[in-house]
This record gives sequence, structure tokens and C-alpha cells, in this order.
Amino acid sequence: MPSSPPTRALAALTFAFILSQFFRSCLAVIAPELQHDLALSPAGFGALSSCFFLAFAVAQIPVGIAFDRHGVGAPTRWLLAVGVASALLFALAPGGATAMLAQAGLGLACAPVFMGLMHYASEQLPPHRYVAFVGRANALSMVGALAATFPLGWAAHRIGWRVAMGAAAVCMLLACLGVWRHVRDRGHAQARAEAPAAMLAGSARLLAMPALWTLIPMCVALAAGTSFRNAWGGPYLAEVFGLGPDARGLALTLLSLGGFGTALLLPVLVRHSSLRATVVGWTLASLGGAVGLAAWPGGGALALHLAGLTLLATVGMLHPLVMTHGRDLLAPALRGRGLGLLNSFVFLGSSLAAWAFGQIAEAGQRGEWGAGTVWSAIFGCAGVLMLLGVLPYLFSPRPGRAAGAQSTA
Repeated sequence: MPSSPPTRALAALTFAFILSQFFRSCLAVIAPELQHDLALSPAGFGALSSCFFLAFAVAQIPVGIAFDRHGVGAPTRWLLAVGVASALLFALAPGGATAMLAQAGLGLACAPVFMGLMHYASEQLPPHRYVAFVGRANALSMVGALAATFPLGWAAHRIGWRVAMGAAAVCMLLACLGVWRHVRDRGHAQARAEAPAAMLAGSARLLAMPALWTLIPMCVALAAGTSFRNAWGGPYLAEVFGLGPDARGLALTLLSLGGFGTALLLPVLVRHSSLRATVVGWTLASLGGAVGLAAWPGGGALALHLAGLTLLATVGMLHPLVMTHGRDLLAPALRGRGLGLLNSFVFLGSSLAAWAFGQIAEAGQRGEWGAGTVWSAIFGCAGVLMLLGVLPYLFSPRPGRAAGAQSTA
């Protein structure tokens, strides 16, 4: 696109999205170091990871209301400012409680970024360019996830994870300034005419749309893969294969490269089949990865297990497709709230999965299970989560046939 205010705004939001992916993923590679320095048990580490996603999820509906009333720019820049302070607090955290507070602040900061990018792009781009742009932005965001793998592991090994997270706080400041300067939209007049309480009630009424309930379980199920890229892949590789920070970082880099390739491939699959068929097919493939890892969680070639873990993790790359499907079911003045509602279930799922995996690991530690048994149970839990998500999605309305759903809303 030629340089223009909307183009610069989309670039600023994309940079913020890249950082959001970094902060979602950064705990995985430094998990053992965090557990040691912050005196965290496996359940404590699960709670630390879940704080980010719980705050992220809780913020989605209020952020969606703010988008409809005030546009993307104002809510995003204020929450990114919270993120600057939270990133610094995390870098300086003396213990687990402070780190959990900082993670919750980072979750609030990242909460508007992806939804804001989708919302702003839908207002600025024609429909035929929207899906392609979101796919490219999703692929580009994996730069953040990649930065949270080998580069972060390398930095943590040599200068410490606290210094590395301090540098990430500086990047968060740059993202905040970019959004503050370039994203200048105003929201919808129809939404501004509604009282905030009425908008909140309208968000609750969206739950009465049967069509959305075919998507909500799938939103939750995405966490079955993202939890391994964001947090639990690092402990798995450390406990089962004995990998140190550099090796874990390299392995998780390959995981993120798999996500990058998947993000580029998915729009191509949508063009050659359909959005719904792509979501179903890729979920079933990722489910196969979970089943394989549950059956053989350790032993044998690391490359095979890493391939299965990558396949499992890539189910999270379906997030933009599921959100695009949901957007198609909503009238324009409801899209901020509707996307916020769906996104809240995505990150409630991430919080739930991070907590549940921690509880399984803690139970295994208390019961003196072997590492293979613990991880078999964790991968089995991930597989069940995906199965429970894809079954209702099979009955979802086809994208492009949402007029009835919009009128109902």
C-alpha cells in the first residue's frame, strides 16, 4: 500500500501485535530459570502463565465496547502504557506474587492489540484485501514469537532474563508511541449513542446467538496448542530431553517457524477450499499430533517429538480464521463487542489450559509419576480440548451467510 495515515496506523498496530506475541510466548524458554529465581512450583508456574491470559480474557469485552464507542486508538494506547510499566515490573520482580501482578498488567496491555488490528483493518480495507492482510499480519507477528525463543534463551543464558525483559519494555514503549501518534479513529456514532450499561447488556445478549456457540468451544480449544508455544513447551523439553536454555530456545524457534509457515499457508488453503474446511482439517491434523505425543511422550528421536509438538502448537494459528468467521456473523456496530466476546473465550481457554497443565504437573510431582506419565496426561488433556472444540464447529454457519445472524443480534 502507498504510505498514508491508515497504512502507518496498520503498521503501528502490527508492531504492537508482534510484541504481543513476544509477551505471550516469552515464559516458555525461560521457564526453569523463572521457577528457580522466583521460587515457583509447577503449579505456581502454571498460575504465573495463566495470569497473563486471564487478564487478557477479562479485558476483551470492555475493550470491545471501547472500540465501538471510541475507536481502536485511544483504548490501545492507554493500555500499552500500562504494559510499559508492567514489563519493567516483571523485569524487577523479587518473587512470584510481583511477577504475577506484572503478567496480569501485560495481559491487559496486549488485550486490545490483535482485536484492534482486525477491527481497524476491517474499517479501512475492502473485504477482498482484509483476509489476506490479516493472514500476513498474523505471519509477521511470529517474529515476536521467534524473538521469544532462541534469541531470548541466548540472552537469558548470557545477560540474564531480567535484562532481556527490560529491553522488551523499551520496545513496548516504542509501540505505545507509534499507536499514540498514528491510530486516530473515532468509533461508531450508533455505539456512542448507547449508554455503557446498554452496551454491556448488548454484549451479554450476543451469548444468545446460537451461531456463536458453534465457534466458542473452538475459541477455547485453540489454547491446546498455544499453551505449548507460550509456556509449557520449555518445561517439556527441559524435563523429558534435558535441554538447556540455548537448546530449548533453538527447539522453540523451530516451533515458531512452524507457526510462521502455517500462518502463510492457511490463507492459501482458504482460497482453495473454504474457511470452515481449513479450520476443521487443520484442527484434526493438530489433534493427531496431540494423540501421538500422548502415546509416546518421551524417548526416541527428539526431532520426531519436536515435529509432533510443532503440529500441535500450530492449531493456535487458526485464531484469525475463527475470528474472521465470527466477524462475518455480526453487524458492523456490534463487531467490537462480538470480537471481544469471542476473543475472551480464546484467552480464557489459554488461562484454563495453563492452570490445568500446572495442576497435572503438580499432581504428578506429588504422586511421583514418571516424566513420561505426566506429559502423556498433559498431551491427552490438550487432545480432549481440541476434540471438544472441533465437534460443535462442524455445525457452524458458513461464512458469508450471516444475514440472519446479524438481524438476530
